[in-house]
This record gives sequence, structure tokens and C-alpha cells, in this order.
Amino acid sequence: MKSIFAGKFRRVDPGWQLVLLGIGLLALLLVPFAYTQAAEYPREKSALFTSPDRIFQVRYPKKLQVCTHRDGENPDIWSPEECMAEIPVCDSSGHAGNVLMCLAYPTGEFPGSELKAAALAVNRIENLGAKECVAKWARSDTSQIRRERIGSLPVAAAKAREAAGAYVEEQDIYRVYHQNACYELDVNLTTALSSAFAAEDAPRKLSSAERAAVKDALMQALHAFRFLK
Repeated sequence: MKSIFAGKFRRVDPGWQLVLLGIGLLALLLVPFAYTQAAEYPREKSALFTSPDRIFQVRYPKKLQVCTHRDGENPDIWSPEECMAEIPVCDSSGHAGNVLMCLAYPTGEFPGSELKAAALAVNRIENLGAKECVAKWARSDTSQIRRERIGSLPVAAAKAREAAGAYVEEQDIYRVYHQNACYELDVNLTTALSSAFAAEDAPRKLSSAERAAVKDALMQALHAFRFLK
């Protein structure tokens, strides 16, 4: 009995097999590229920050607030209010006057929540050499030390956590040595502990989607950081 599929299919020529294989491999290669392109923040919804010395530049989501010193004699006081928290988000490692840029998330989007402040800060640490820059961390509890890339820029990365009274700060730290100076990029998020408040005054927890929105905006700015010279 002859199969009903007899004569329906022909053996594919070896040359065409190579062509089809090449198309398949190209499609696989384009998938991560397409994802990367889609992950970039739309240019019409972003703004550009260039350091006064024109050493670095950051393209960031427009919703982020550019922080400035409110008091020229006190480097710990920032404006607007989104830039301030019980545990500083613009200057979490005590860099004082060496904070070159700070971009804060608008905490007003989540009224009544545990979020006190969140920011991306760029600091220059003058007293660390090339080896110390990527190996000497501000706190002994720094963890998950590893190598990463910000765009094409190789960096040393780590995590830290700081607690003070009713507040906790989560810190993602990135270090790179450039033109005889150590640059540190910090993504900081300060929250209030509900356990430190009376039940009726306790702030609500951020939802996973809200926390992701905050982190995504700051990480978009982080990964747009680049040196101009």
C-alpha cells in the first residue's frame, strides 16, 4: 500500500539546507539585539545631562529630577525634596562635594508608600588609585562583588545595605577608573520599615510592579552613562 504522503515531499538540496540554516541562525542572533533596542528609553521621553567639565554624559528618563545643592556650604542638603531622605540617596558613601550628578525618582507617584527616596548618583573619588578603585569598598559588609559592563564600559560592581533607625537603604555600586580618578555610580533606594511605626501609621509596601518601575528608570539612566573624553 502506497503512503498518502508519497511524492508530496522532495529531498532538500544541500545548498538550500545551508541557506535555511543560515536564516535560522540569523534570526536567533537578532532576537537579543531586538530586545536590547526595545529596552532603550524612547528619546522623546528622555533628557541629556552633561557634566560641567564635559567628561561624562547621561541620557535619562525625563521623569527623573536633577538634584542640586540647596546650600552651597552644606553638601548634604539637596533640592528638590525627592533628593532627600533619612539615609542620603545622593551621597550614600560620604563623598560630600565630589558628587557630580544626582538624579532622583519622583516619590510622589507612590503616596503613603515605604519609598522615601531613590536616586542615581555619580561620584568622583580622588584618593583611590586604579587598583583600590575596583577593590577597596566603603563598608565591610559590601557583597556580591563582581565584574559587569555599563554599555561597553567594564566596571566593578557590588551591593550594600545600610540601616539607620526606621530606615533601610539598598545600594547598587559600580566603580571605574578613568583619567586618574575613581568614579563611583550608585543606584540607591531608601525605604521606611513598617515595623518601626504604629500599625495605623505604617507605610504600605511597594508592589513588585512599583518597585520595578523605580529601579527600571534609574537603571535606564545608569546604562546610558558614558565618558566623553
